Amino acid sequence: MSLLKSTSEKKPAKPSLLDLIYKYFERYGKKILEIYITLPDDIRKSGIHLYPEVYASLIAFLTFISILFTIILSIILFIVKAYVLIPIIVLLPFATFLIMVHLPKLIGSSRSGGIEGELPFMTSYLSMMVVSGLSPYVAFERIAQSSRIFTKSSELAQRFILLVRIMGKDPLTAFSTIAQRTPSVSVRDLLMGYITTVRSGGDVKNYLITKARIMFSEILVKMKIAADRLGGLLEAYLAIVLLTLISFTIMYFITVTYASFFAFGLTPISMFLFLYILLPFISAMIIYLADLIQYKEPWIDWRPYQFFFGLTIPLIIFLSIFGILLYYLNTPPELAESILVKGLNTVLTFPTKIMNTPDYINPSIGLGFVLIYATIPTVIFTEIVMREHKIIMGITRFLRDLVEIRKTGLSPERSIIELSTRSYGVFTKYLKKMALQLSLGVPLRRIIDDLFKKILVWRAKVLLYVMTDTIEVGGGTIEVMENLAWFAESVESIEEEHKKTLRTLLIVPYIGGILSAATIVMLTAFMGTLQFQPGAYKSAAMLTLPSIVLNVYIMGLVAGKVSGSSVASGFKHAVFLTAITIVFLTIAPLMESFIKGIVQPLT
Repeated sequence: MSLLKSTSEKKPAKPSLLDLIYKYFERYGKKILEIYITLPDDIRKSGIHLYPEVYASLIAFLTFISILFTIILSIILFIVKAYVLIPIIVLLPFATFLIMVHLPKLIGSSRSGGIEGELPFMTSYLSMMVVSGLSPYVAFERIAQSSRIFTKSSELAQRFILLVRIMGKDPLTAFSTIAQRTPSVSVRDLLMGYITTVRSGGDVKNYLITKARIMFSEILVKMKIAADRLGGLLEAYLAIVLLTLISFTIMYFITVTYASFFAFGLTPISMFLFLYILLPFISAMIIYLADLIQYKEPWIDWRPYQFFFGLTIPLIIFLSIFGILLYYLNTPPELAESILVKGLNTVLTFPTKIMNTPDYINPSIGLGFVLIYATIPTVIFTEIVMREHKIIMGITRFLRDLVEIRKTGLSPERSIIELSTRSYGVFTKYLKKMALQLSLGVPLRRIIDDLFKKILVWRAKVLLYVMTDTIEVGGGTIEVMENLAWFAESVESIEEEHKKTLRTLLIVPYIGGILSAATIVMLTAFMGTLQFQPGAYKSAAMLTLPSIVLNVYIMGLVAGKVSGSSVASGFKHAVFLTAITIVFLTIAPLMESFIKGIVQPLT
């Protein structure tokens, strides 16, 4: 009997780590919530599935752990006499606390950006589903089935289904709950406006159509505002790079000039950190800020970047080591004169033999050709990939023609077959395949699902998905197809306006890159006319000039980001600017001879 009793009793569940943290750090967590009163709301909007009290206790626990770690590490640093690092380590607990406090808001902001990128397209989809005859609730539930298209919005639809189907709430209450918990202001405005329209007896169909049109108009306005902000950002970037680059270069050459008399100014290490660390970091920050400012789609084509990091970066490393470093550094003669090293160096520096350039310029020219040779395959691949993005133009013209041919009375499927004889650019080959399968009796949904495996452009997928659903749900009536054609034309107009507003910004990084290369090369040529201690000028030039090639290459990436909204668009600009820099480096001896003829060398 006792044996049966003991086996029937359930063992108590072991407390999880979060349970223990909440148990011992609860009072500290409550103090944190009293100080940061918006933290519970940030946690709800971020999608972190923790109670505010538990998350606040976790903040206190991690801060306590970081304090213990800081104390132990500070003692070790004190023993080894690394006193300089102790003030930096002391900041670790403060950084941990601040990061954990603001992490929910950062996650919520990221979620908001993803949802708002899909929102105009999702709203247009809802409006067409309602026009096709579905109720707004059923139309919203259908978004949960389109997670491969509306990735972020489908999460809202899944939560709506959970609240209505499982928890038993009425649809309006569910919409209100979602509106309160979403981090997106635009989604909150859309849902609350819908609730108000329903409760006041308004026209829901007209509300959704009007809201979709307003959202697309707002995108165009945001693009123009973003272009103005990018213009100011690039002007500041150009001023910072040019002024600091020229000033530091002059200071460094002056330091080298008078180094034999007294020590002052910039050291080679500080100059290296500035040229090879700080300036690329500034360019990277400009790319990041431009990404925050620009209008972005919720989808990114990663193929050019995968190709760049898979081929270009390894090529740059290989060619730089075996074609430049092993040849110019103090390496054993048998290694420097090997067939591989010497052969690569000859290919990389062939203009130096023609122009008879000084030895200190050769590594910079070699680095320039390394960047060009390694990036050209990526440029070609990127152009091939970007050609696929022109499919939007073909789909837009196809949908407009589909509306017109539907007015003759043909069914949507028959209309698609008839239109397959026309040319729609990149979309033509996909349309012919659709028509062939439709003529064989294959369902349109299955055809589109197969096409999605080959078509990677997100906007193209959205248009084809919406077309398929409107035909399945409402039979593809003329009114619905007219709205679909307007939707496609709005998507295309956004792309065209995006290109127009950003194309003019391309000139700023070009001016910065060309002026940087020309100014520093001319300055180096001028300093070559002065008297330096033996080897000093050569060392200074070999430190300075390669950095110009590298930074001008990065400016090309900046040019692509601000003019094409992606770093991948900057690969071709980087190659072009690097080629211009090589030209300046190649004619450096001519500049030096010209300057010597004008300026009397100092003695």
